[in-house]
Amino acid sequence: MTTLHDIDSGASRLRDLFVFLVTCLILTIALMPMAAFAENEADDGLTVNVLKTVEISSSHRYCWFPTVHRFPTGEIMATMQLSPDEIHPEGDFSAYCLSTDGGNTWSRRYTMGAGCSADGPYTPFARKDATIWHLYSYPEPYPSGQAQRFHDTLTKFSRGGMEILQVRDVILNLSQPGYTAPASLFDWEVRDAAVETEIRGMPWGTIIDSSDGGLLSVMYLITADDRRYYQKDQYYRDILLRSSDGGETWNQYSTIAYVPRDQKPAWMGDEGPNEGSIVRLADNRLYVVFRTGGDGGIGNAWSSDDGKTWTSPTPIGFKGVAPRLHRLSNGALALSTGRPGPVVLRFSVDGTGEKWSHATELFTGMSSRYTDLVELEPGKLLVVYDSIPYGWHAIPYTDKKAKNTIYGVFVEVHKKQD
Repeated sequence: MTTLHDIDSGASRLRDLFVFLVTCLILTIALMPMAAFAENEADDGLTVNVLKTVEISSSHRYCWFPTVHRFPTGEIMATMQLSPDEIHPEGDFSAYCLSTDGGNTWSRRYTMGAGCSADGPYTPFARKDATIWHLYSYPEPYPSGQAQRFHDTLTKFSRGGMEILQVRDVILNLSQPGYTAPASLFDWEVRDAAVETEIRGMPWGTIIDSSDGGLLSVMYLITADDRRYYQKDQYYRDILLRSSDGGETWNQYSTIAYVPRDQKPAWMGDEGPNEGSIVRLADNRLYVVFRTGGDGGIGNAWSSDDGKTWTSPTPIGFKGVAPRLHRLSNGALALSTGRPGPVVLRFSVDGTGEKWSHATELFTGMSSRYTDLVELEPGKLLVVYDSIPYGWHAIPYTDKKAKNTIYGVFVEVHKKQD
């Protein structure tokens, strides 16, 4: 006859066995090499190791939207925006930090002021004279009252970030008028400067060489014609800018991608093509990736004639904002992005953009998901991103401990056959 004591004893033995098995599992996991957690084998022949993370800069005020760049002399420059996400050229405020030891430690912030920001396109590699160039993201109508000719600012960083040259009357010409709207503060939603209206759009991403010695970059904007048709402050288009005089004048050269009227593809987000990043592939074609919405698919397009014409935009196969695209020394392409979801890194191993690896997650906390990356040496990357505990809003005065922080994470990536 089975007694209550027998039942209790059996149950006790089962509990003991369960605790033993769980303990063994925990110990097994705990004793596994940490590299097993950091290593991520991409679908198509890559081994990706996520290494240490370092803090670059932090602030109780705004500190977000980072980019990162490397001088030929070894210094690394990380930029960040220190003002709200608002259309306000006179109040736009950015800074940069420098590292002279490969990104392990960083200097204080050096402020740039208006005329240079984390947004806007940079040269992915230093120029022949060891300078890094930046085209400002907020062109101003010049003269005022029209929306087809603008003044912009070209900034050249030299001597490892210790010297800056700015030209504030660079000319930017559009083929058709852009849509302009009142400039205003993010929180007060009122104009707070002499600039009354701003074009809805900006140069963005990268500045690369054209095949004939000129310069190319991407700009996104809403045209005045599209605004009248759609009656909404969305549906951007990506266009290609071209300079033939060393960056003093930029002219609209072609349209990369736009939303055909009443024919928006199902994969495209509700903003239309914007935030485009451009590279030149090994076969000399141009390749652009671009955002289409906060929850929209990333699009891509190719050009075989140095940007005169483009393939029809197609989905890349995953979502994200602010895709930063770079070609690595081994010919592969690296792309950092995020939102929805974490900050991630992906690779096109064959360097064509036709196929992409699965995502390597880098950060899952609250972030703008605006990122950038630089190759420090063959196979070693530094990816930068922000951590913003209160999102787009300022940290409240009552929270004395919270900070907005720019981080850098080191990543090693190798082809399996290497």
